[in-house]
Amino acid sequence: MLTGCGSTSDTTGSASESKSQSEASGTDSSDAVMTVGEYNIGKGELMLHSILEILSGTVQYDDIKNDEDKYKQTVIDNIVETKMAGDAAKDAGMEFTEDDENTRDRLISDFTSYVPKSVREKYGISDELIDSVFNDTSIMNKIETNTRNELGKKLTADIKKQYKDYNFQKIYYLTFPKVKLDDDGNPMTDDGGNYENLEDKELADMKSKAETAVKEINSGADAKEVAKKYGVDSYSEEKQSYVGGYSDDMNDVMDKLTAGKCTEVYESQNAYYAIAVLTDHDSDILESFAYQTAESQVDTELEKTKQEWIDSCDDKGGVVYKDDTWKNFSLLDMATDLNDQGLMK
Repeated sequence: MLTGCGSTSDTTGSASESKSQSEASGTDSSDAVMTVGEYNIGKGELMLHSILEILSGTVQYDDIKNDEDKYKQTVIDNIVETKMAGDAAKDAGMEFTEDDENTRDRLISDFTSYVPKSVREKYGISDELIDSVFNDTSIMNKIETNTRNELGKKLTADIKKQYKDYNFQKIYYLTFPKVKLDDDGNPMTDDGGNYENLEDKELADMKSKAETAVKEINSGADAKEVAKKYGVDSYSEEKQSYVGGYSDDMNDVMDKLTAGKCTEVYESQNAYYAIAVLTDHDSDILESFAYQTAESQVDTELEKTKQEWIDSCDDKGGVVYKDDTWKNFSLLDMATDLNDQGLMK
């Protein structure tokens, strides 16, 4: 089923084995109203992509009404991305599996069930064209997913290598409140919305508890059990970090602590607190850190890759309008038509 931009076939296989889009949809140079790179685009294909954009759920009727040109350009951008992603898939020898085919066929069925045949015929959209375009978009979605996964693996491996010698720690913040608490354990506030601080004797007692808790932990007691013992477990919290990720003064402190040891008591505006180390040089935390950091970078890297695909269109002839079909087409009129028929959500 896989091919370059705008193609379809009757068998599962690689991109190089499939027919071209013009063969599949019947669009040859004489029927084309525009070209995208090496691909001929007929009016029906433009109409189908326009309907898909209007019904995508990412655009509302008023959006099109307020800036029709913006969304007309989005339609063209979508066609370019679809075609160029297909070329990238073909170049990569990406395989289309039976599951991919089933997903594509389900999307086609959903579309044809939702958009009445009368609407499709009105805009010159044949069943063969629908098969072709949904095949194209399925290819694009798959290569984007594959690329995302590959980028994620590479970035994760690079980050693990970069941070392999760092001391990753599972830590536990023991927090002893300096403010008054209600019966539910929530901080109490005055009429001005400010926390009500404990009296001096109560503050001294709370600090003493914190210091005793630290001694017990450093003597071998479990930090979480100690927090329960002193009734501060609901304010305390387990976290993950690494030496180098703390503040400058705390990096030195934390680097010297091993599992089972605890810092001295520190004071913030609303609490006394200490940090107990539950694990040190923890490879599982390094793994999790690398994965999560990579995830935060994948979208940026994927957009760069997609832009490279899109930019390749210029080397293949760019976008060329062969007549005024698109210039004279009103996306707003189409949106109005679809909206009147209850198709826009």
